[in-house]
Amino acid sequence: MEAAAPARYQARYQRLRDSDSDGEEAVELRTGPGRSPLQALLHQHHRETCARISSALVLLALVLALAFYQMTSGGSSWLGGAQAHRQDGGAGQMGAQEQPGDVPSAAHMHARGVYHHATLITSSKTCSRLGKDLLVAGGNVVDAGIAAALCLGLVHPHATGLGGVFSALLHNASLGRTVALNAVPHRGFSRRYGLPVALPGLHLLHRHFGRLAWPRLLEGPAVLAQRGVRVDRELAAALQESAGAVKASGLCSLFCDGAGELKGQGALVTQPRLAALLRAVASGDEALPRALAPDLPPAEREPFLQAMGDLGLELQSPLAMQLGDTWLHGAPAPAAGSLLAGVLEEVRAAEPRAAPEPCLRALSAAWRGYSRALGGAGAGGPSPQPARPGRAPSPVGSHLAVADSQGNVLLLSASLNSSFGSRFLAPASGIVLSDLTAPAGPGLLSWACPVVLSRGEEGTVVGLGATGGSAAPLALAQAIINQVYLGQPLQEALESPQLQLRGGGDGASQGCGPGTLSNLSSGEWAGGAPQAGPWVLQVASQGEHARAFAAPATCCHHEGY
Repeated sequence: MEAAAPARYQARYQRLRDSDSDGEEAVELRTGPGRSPLQALLHQHHRETCARISSALVLLALVLALAFYQMTSGGSSWLGGAQAHRQDGGAGQMGAQEQPGDVPSAAHMHARGVYHHATLITSSKTCSRLGKDLLVAGGNVVDAGIAAALCLGLVHPHATGLGGVFSALLHNASLGRTVALNAVPHRGFSRRYGLPVALPGLHLLHRHFGRLAWPRLLEGPAVLAQRGVRVDRELAAALQESAGAVKASGLCSLFCDGAGELKGQGALVTQPRLAALLRAVASGDEALPRALAPDLPPAEREPFLQAMGDLGLELQSPLAMQLGDTWLHGAPAPAAGSLLAGVLEEVRAAEPRAAPEPCLRALSAAWRGYSRALGGAGAGGPSPQPARPGRAPSPVGSHLAVADSQGNVLLLSASLNSSFGSRFLAPASGIVLSDLTAPAGPGLLSWACPVVLSRGEEGTVVGLGATGGSAAPLALAQAIINQVYLGQPLQEALESPQLQLRGGGDGASQGCGPGTLSNLSSGEWAGGAPQAGPWVLQVASQGEHARAFAAPATCCHHEGY
């Protein structure tokens, strides 16, 4: 028996030596002194096993390296978010949100404007990216919206800023309800400029619904103010339109060069005083009145401090109405939610779905409702005459929208009330105060018309906002009619050519055909509506994705992940 084993292994050794059926060289088992054929065979097997393990480890390393590259290929936004420290900064929390580590596979591709987790859209690429970074860092839609709103005050200081007001709508999916906040003073203190209520209002939103710590939200805007932002096309146009007023005021210290001429597109604007103020109020907004008071005339300081101590800001229930299987929530007075509701109430009563020409009936009803809301021609009154074509005014406000795939949506419309507000730049704080000097009455803020739609049968939540003047509600009514009554998909309802009424020889509406947003701006839509702004933006939480669109598409910048 002892002699059989060496003979058997010797025979196997001979077969291995002679075999080259796989095209490989035969491996010679060298026994060496004192090594049996069995030991040699085991030694060879050990070497082969080690080689296989080494190959597997190399392959695993390559796979891990490729996965890491895919995770980090999104750029600095992703890296910054992964390193950010997540904190609970508010009493009320939004619904559960997928975290940065939940990366969709490379094969899971989306169309433009569609994201797996969350998205934010503004008129500034810088501000949209800043908001997206906070979303990736674990912030919710409120955190991202607050940071973007502060950023817009730096990038577009002619339209919004800490010295202005805002109206916001928030649909909280975890609570299953929508809340409104009108950050508008109910009392004045001066005939020249209004109260700066934007920052206290943003802080109130954060206390109830924010997730990240308050100082974290002010960090990015403070850095931007210190380093400076470039004058973009929108700000450059606003500076030219208000050239005389800017040069004759303290605004020239920000927007004029060394020769006293207005800065042009691409020039750098730094705001170190505003950066210092943002850092000073990072722990709360109590420092804001103290920082601003020294900039005011002595006679106005005490009334200012008293008014700032009695802002009366609070969360409100929104206006609500049902359009078929869709619920609409709008901002209450002094925002323009009631104006939009009046337009859509007329459309609902017209029952356009049952009409042979739903477009004609819906738009005709929308115009009747708008005329009645403004005290113009009623349902039986004379048809309005087309407005004289002309250039649309610059937007008087700034709008942003944020949505996540869990159903949370934030709309925020902010303004200084007119371009560059009061044109008063507070020397020490760097704040431009608004010119909203009187308490806001019902419908005064016609530009502020944020809307949230809840599509019951789909579980879709849509947020809509529009720039411009008194016809902003009409622009939103068009998008809502397209979705609810004409059955258009979300993106088509916003980006397809707008529909307009066509008048007959007797002045009555005869048909309904395609138009453009330029028609809307020049007063041709609906037989001569007042001028509207140049764009409408929309976000949606639909099908476990977040979506962002704008019309025209080039007006705005959406970011998401």
